[in-house]
Amino acid sequence: MVVETISNKTYEHDYSIDPNSVDGVLQQCRLILSTIRGAVPLERDLGMDPKAIDKPSNLLIPGLKVDIQQQFKRFVPRATVLGIDIAQKDEQIEILVTVGVRDE
Repeated sequence: MVVETISNKTYEHDYSIDPNSVDGVLQQCRLILSTIRGAVPLERDLGMDPKAIDKPSNLLIPGLKVDIQQQFKRFVPRATVLGIDIAQKDEQIEILVTVGVRDE
């Protein structure tokens, strides 16, 4: 199992990566973290909940953690969420997810 920490802040899609490789799975995880739900045609359930922005921080962080777990379980089943850290800085939210990816 490959373990890596990914963030919602640094995402650029690389079409040359094989989606079935470990790097491809990690890229799919980054895509989920950096996409607002409803923005992807034909896959409207992919991404983070846009309504989370309006929630107070005591509800926001637990809700985001549950949402991330559900998104990864549904859209990236090869990835296992090992830990989630959420930091708020200058009205920005940075999500750091430690992910384990099974080699296949």
